[in-house]
Amino acid sequence: MRALLFKISYFFLFFGSATIGGMLIPFLQYKGFEPIQIGSLISLYTLIGLVGLFSVGYFCDKLKTIKKILLPSLIITIIAGSVAVIFNKGAIFYIGFFLMGLFSSMLGSLCDSWVMESDEDTKSKFGAMRAFGSVGWAFGVLSVGFIISNFGYKYVTFLYIGTLLVAAFASFKLKDVIKNSSGSISFKPLLTNKDYIFTIITLLIICIGFRGYLQLIPYGIARAGGNTSNLGVFNFICSVSEIAMMILCNKIMHKLSPDKLLILSPIGVLMQMLVLYFIPNIYAIYLSGLLQVFTYPIILIVGRTMIDRVCPENLKTTSQLIGFALSNNLGIIIGSFVVGFLIEYFNIEKAIFIMMIVVVLGILITIFYDRKTKDKTI
Repeated sequence: MRALLFKISYFFLFFGSATIGGMLIPFLQYKGFEPIQIGSLISLYTLIGLVGLFSVGYFCDKLKTIKKILLPSLIITIIAGSVAVIFNKGAIFYIGFFLMGLFSSMLGSLCDSWVMESDEDTKSKFGAMRAFGSVGWAFGVLSVGFIISNFGYKYVTFLYIGTLLVAAFASFKLKDVIKNSSGSISFKPLLTNKDYIFTIITLLIICIGFRGYLQLIPYGIARAGGNTSNLGVFNFICSVSEIAMMILCNKIMHKLSPDKLLILSPIGVLMQMLVLYFIPNIYAIYLSGLLQVFTYPIILIVGRTMIDRVCPENLKTTSQLIGFALSNNLGIIIGSFVVGFLIEYFNIEKAIFIMMIVVVLGILITIFYDRKTKDKTI
């Protein structure tokens, strides 16, 4: 029953989040913002989420709970997202938009930490349960892409509220984590942990390239003559492609060290970039989405495992959420701003080329990380 509730929570949480979070660029275009404004807004949106992730992990470890933090965050996300959709440019829109960024960023990470801090049987099924999040995201972006193109954003609100309320109900029925660890709750052990810092820097460089690529996709699809529906189909293909690796990642790490498996991630992003650069065709971009099997699921599952093995016992939630914030969220901030700037002042070809250089840097640092880290399967 516990595993089933986690699967339901993941599916509806990511389905609901995808209806707005999966379409941020077309959403902000619909609101009338220019590329550089969109890049800046997404960067600020993510920066606020980063601050939220920094603080919420501390409170989870301090109060020894995840459930009592997750549920209020879900409710505030529902209200803030609805406000952002309903209101146009102005103070109320900005308040709703940035509150959504603050609290929605916590949701998936809190669920991941909840699973990782559960009993060994539940923890060992993390990838398989997290796959339901990818399924939810896939159907979320596909549905919202169709709705936006045919009916408009006002109908997205109902889908957004309904799915997140189901996620809240399933989370409410779950048993909270049991934190038996003792000791002071301080960031100092993380700041002085060289293995932890090295791990986060490695994940950050990979995420800058990966998130930058995802920011380029809407512009690449538009260049090929596509629209929001095409973006929805691409995101659907990407999310479905993730499922196999989500399920198999733990089994692969039993045979191959996480550090070696991580090298595949930036290589997969580079191959996607090459398609976007040399074959500006909708169907080629669709096919490149299948390469997502080697990108995000490896970053997520392997990244969580790498952080878990180097973090202090009494700072499990803090370590995971700060690690996620400093790699994924900071990667979005940097990637979004750089892509927005390049699209505004240069062109998409130059933007893709520059981001490819970042991805190559990601490949090099993962190879270096693997050589510096003693091989150890899980």
